[in-house]
Formats: sequence, structure tokens, C-alpha cells
Amino acid sequence: MISAQSLFNKFLSTQSRQQEKIWLLLRQHKLKNSDPVIQWNYHESVLAINLSHDLPFNLKQFPLYSQNLGKVAGIIQRKYPKAGIIDVGANIGDSVAVIRHFSEAPVLCIEGNPKFIPLLQKNAAQWKNIHMEFCFVGEKETKVQPMNNLGTAWLKEDESGIPVRTISSVIKNHSAFAQAKLLKIDTDGFDNQIIRGAKEFLREAKPGIFFEYDPFFLAKQNERGPEILDFLEQLGYQTLHIFDNLGHYLIKLSINERAHFEHLHNYFNRDGSMYMDIWAVHQQDADIDTSSL
Repeated sequence: MISAQSLFNKFLSTQSRQQEKIWLLLRQHKLKNSDPVIQWNYHESVLAINLSHDLPFNLKQFPLYSQNLGKVAGIIQRKYPKAGIIDVGANIGDSVAVIRHFSEAPVLCIEGNPKFIPLLQKNAAQWKNIHMEFCFVGEKETKVQPMNNLGTAWLKEDESGIPVRTISSVIKNHSAFAQAKLLKIDTDGFDNQIIRGAKEFLREAKPGIFFEYDPFFLAKQNERGPEILDFLEQLGYQTLHIFDNLGHYLIKLSINERAHFEHLHNYFNRDGSMYMDIWAVHQQDADIDTSSL
């Protein structure tokens, strides 16, 4: 039987769309019994990654996928050469790999799911200036247990579980990131809660916020998604750069263009199959050069 690594390598090397479909079916079959760890060479990085992880498969088919995060990190580093990045939902370190292709900024990786932490630690060893905090992040401090799915997790409150902390609380243990200029959040519908829980940090550091906005998963958390714009506007955020889930840059909006945003919200409300990535920019960075987006 073909090994998971061989299967993965053949998928990456084929130029045939028909063969890609065959390899993806074989991958799906293999994942029914296990989720083996494979090696993936991504630009300068070598990642240990579960076969279930979608990033390399998505990138093969959609070359701009996730590259928007790296581009934003590079833009911010050019203005703030010494500023750090906070990565909430660091998973196995795949976001850091994307960031490292564009930026050498220090990164604070925050991850609470025990499934991902061993690979995150292993992958992080190859990069400089990586710091880690093992907890979940939310609007309030509590404890939860992750209910794992392939590549993601649902959280259930449990007094004996893993700590949930606010960004401001985490930063007390990592003072070097108190003035971080990029906050990346990718947490399957918990993103708005994490932003609200970071109020103190956002008011003080005014970082760019790069977050996933999925109307379907936000609704599962009883979130009225567009209300986060009111919160951000009160803190001085002025501009939204919006991408689709395949990494294509769609539009630049003023944060007070609510009707236009509502149209986007409705369009991307597709049962979790589509979402937006949003880069929210504070008014103090109105002059930042975004021409490379």
C-alpha cells in the first residue's frame, strides 16, 4: 500500500487535474483509519504536518491561498521593522511558515489544542524569534475541552479543561509583544470574541488585525458578525482590506461603509464553505503602503 508521504509527494508533483482528483480520493480513504504525519517543504521551511491539514492541498490548487497573511506581515514589517506578531490559533506553525516567507518579525504563537502543540513545537525549532503560549484565547477567562475534528476543534466549557485567556492576559507573560503591530486570528468562529477580549491591547498597541470572518461559524457562536465593526471603530480602526477565502484581494472599505459590508456578509454566508479574511487598519496607519496587496 502506498505510504502517506508518497501519496502526498505524488499529489504535489502531478500536473494533471485528473490525477489530482485520484490522489485526493486516496488521501480521503487513508484518513478514515489514521492521520499520519508527513513532511512538507514550503519555501524556506520544512514542516511536519498531518495528512489531514488542508494548507498544502489548497495551495496546490489555489496559489494565492493564505499568502495574504504573509503579504500583510511584510507590509507591516517595512513600517515597523522591530515590531512583533501575535498568532492566535497557531495550529502546527503553518501560519508562521507563511509569515517567514515575507517577514523575520518575532512571532508569539498561541495554541491550546493538545493535538497541534507537539507539531507546533517541532516546527518552531527551525525559526528564530518564536515564542509560545499554550492556551486558548477568548473574551473572558475560563476553561474548556477541545472536541477534535480533522484540522479544527469545537470547544466545550469544562472546569478541569484547558485555560482560556484574553490576549491582554497572555501579553503579561510576554511583555516583548505589548506593542506588537499584527494580531492574526483564525479560530473557526471565535474570532470576534477574541477581538473583544483584546480591547486593552488594541487600545494601547493599535496593531493591524488580520482575522477570519466566516458568517456561518460566527452564527454558531451566537455572534451578529457585523457588530464587530462598531467595536473596532470605537477603538480608532478606520480601514478594512478584504480578501476571499482563496487569498484574492477583493476590496478596500472604510469601516463605516456598513451597507456594503452587510452585502459581503450575506454573500459569504455559505455554510462554512466560503469566508473573508479581513485586515483591519488603525487610523494611525492610514499612510501604510498597501500597493503590494
